[in-house]
Amino acid sequence: MPLRGLAALLLLGGMVYALLSGNWGIGAIAFGLGAAVLGLDRLRGTRSRPERAIGWVLVLCGAFVVVDALIWMSIGGA
Repeated sequence: MPLRGLAALLLLGGMVYALLSGNWGIGAIAFGLGAAVLGLDRLRGTRSRPERAIGWVLVLCGAFVVVDALIWMSIGGA
């Protein structure tokens, strides 16, 4: 359960931070990390194949969002 709590905090916190501060890059990084942590939680506690697939998709999409946000911030998007 602690990973799900951390994932929820990062997912919601990333969105709230982006809306309140206007810094969409940091918000996207927090959101992507939340998705990756949620995927890791799915991978850790499942035995069935479809749930593992959902976990891998969450981890990969979260990593993609983080990398995309870092690239976008480094070229001056935010």
